[in-house]
Amino acid sequence: MIRHAAVLCGLVFTLSAGEARADVKLDVTYSTYQLRGLTRQAIHDDLHRVAKRDGDGIIEGEVADHWNWNFRFAATGNSCLVTSDEIVLKLRILLPTWIDDAGADPATRTAWNNYFQELKAHEDGHKTIALEAAKQISKLTHGATAPGSCTALEQSLNRAAKQIVENSEKAQDRLEASIPSYSLE
Repeated sequence: MIRHAAVLCGLVFTLSAGEARADVKLDVTYSTYQLRGLTRQAIHDDLHRVAKRDGDGIIEGEVADHWNWNFRFAATGNSCLVTSDEIVLKLRILLPTWIDDAGADPATRTAWNNYFQELKAHEDGHKTIALEAAKQISKLTHGATAPGSCTALEQSLNRAAKQIVENSEKAQDRLEASIPSYSLE
């Protein structure tokens, strides 16, 4: 089963989210686990032996999203405005690697490539959902202004950002529930 959950090891790099505003920071960590085998069945068996597990079964791949945001405000007369905002989205992405491909027959390599492309496309879907939520939070906060106190605006923006993340998690769950059965067999 493919799950999006926490992954904490791997290579880390930071970049600005391409489609998002410049104030969205994306921190992506990639990690892998190795699979062995010269046949589809051997790879499948190794997957069931070495992949992480949760209550629903094995975790073939996963994308975990972790959020942090910081808004700065300035009072102007009887209103408040956001002077700066920083949205940080940390993604932890786990995918398998197959290390015995050089010794396998062409049919097994083709089966692996098809399996891996489907798995990666699914995990990319999780990544896209998280990036879209980051863009929504940025759009919500960037240059926001409201009558009243800065405390009221801050509370309102935090509630709205949390709702965006909650909606994103529901979209993640829907994507997870719609996965086809990927198979190496």
